[in-house]
Amino acid sequence: MKLSGRVMLIVAMSCVGCAAGIREEAPSAEEGGGGGDGGSGGGLSGLGGTSGSHADCATGTESVYLIGEDAQLFRFDPSSLSVSLVGTLACPTSAGTPFSMAVARDGYAWVEYTDGRLYRVDIGTAECVATDFVPGQLGFASFGMGMIGNEETSKDTFYVADYGGLGLATLDRSTLKLQFVGAYDTFSGPAELTGTADGRLYGFFSKQGLAVVAELDPTNAAILSKVPQPVDIGVAWAFAFWGGDFYLFTSPDGGPSNVDRFRPSDGTTTFVMKVPSVVIGAGVSTCAPLTVPE
Repeated sequence: MKLSGRVMLIVAMSCVGCAAGIREEAPSAEEGGGGGDGGSGGGLSGLGGTSGSHADCATGTESVYLIGEDAQLFRFDPSSLSVSLVGTLACPTSAGTPFSMAVARDGYAWVEYTDGRLYRVDIGTAECVATDFVPGQLGFASFGMGMIGNEETSKDTFYVADYGGLGLATLDRSTLKLQFVGAYDTFSGPAELTGTADGRLYGFFSKQGLAVVAELDPTNAAILSKVPQPVDIGVAWAFAFWGGDFYLFTSPDGGPSNVDRFRPSDGTTTFVMKVPSVVIGAGVSTCAPLTVPE
């Protein structure tokens, strides 16, 4: 998500963490982990297991991808904390700049621009083509995006979160139509999304400048749990799940983004590096691991 140079609506809200159970209150021993605010957020029990079938995963889809406000596409490897430039998008548009991004297991990213249009981008070459998506469907002017998987079918569902706080919808990639899922039940506000191979959906919300990672019920948009994060959102934010952890991208001073790792297994949030761009979107496919590869 981006703030600088754009109109952004922030509505007071609370959020949740993970289907596994990011809790605002201290979870029981049965749930696992301890509660807390800031960097000591609650435990995320259930974050583990194996990811879905990788038979149809395109090359490079196990990595995280970042899009900068300057339209540069980067590949981010959380295992080595390395960042490499893929290329600069040259999408066929005379208006708008990149706003948000999701990555599919077929090797293509979906990038939303500030004018509400969607483009398909090859994650290997940064080649960009326009789609016939019609902006403004369901009143969703701009949105965060993420994919979740189904372990039985290896088919992904594409979710979008309205920045005006209307809630969640799914995008049918064949028809390019949005279908409303539901409104948030305990708060409303803008969020970036990320998902997992085993069907969990998470939002990185801004609450009047504060940051919260929350888990969302993908069937109705209900808030399942939440953990406040000790990071300064600044002018842009994005995040991605990888290997059991969440990587938070923020630009508190308007310069190249910070990367913080939120580790639900011990409730810590740790600064790990900077990246060479103001990151306004992060995408990870359901080919990414659920636990750190050995």
